[in-house]
Amino acid sequence: MLLHPSDKPRLFESDADDDDQGTYWTPAGPLTASEAHPDLIAQLPPRLGFPRIRLMTACAFDAASGGPVGYFEIALDPDNERACGVFRTILEGKDITSKPVWFPCENDAELVIDKVFRIVQADGWIL
Repeated sequence: MLLHPSDKPRLFESDADDDDQGTYWTPAGPLTASEAHPDLIAQLPPRLGFPRIRLMTACAFDAASGGPVGYFEIALDPDNERACGVFRTILEGKDITSKPVWFPCENDAELVIDKVFRIVQADGWIL
């Protein structure tokens, strides 16, 4: 995903004193069903049955090195105030993803990505 010059990456703010640790991500952008990880798509009703479902992604980076660590991919269902999200990365040459997680949400992609971040961080996927 390419950043627009006006896009500003968001740094996850932790309670730690060391600002060089953690993960930051770009603003959420659109994602097509063909680009999304199959594990995320498998969580959706057949033919993306939600009337207004929005697929979105954000690139994630390591704060210490600035290097990419993966992507957050989300399916936002504003009609039912729910979202499903995954963290996607390449590990040892394999395209893998965290377990898809559904949760209640507002119609705000940035809040959804933050929630997915906290879930995958707790599971040990990222700092």
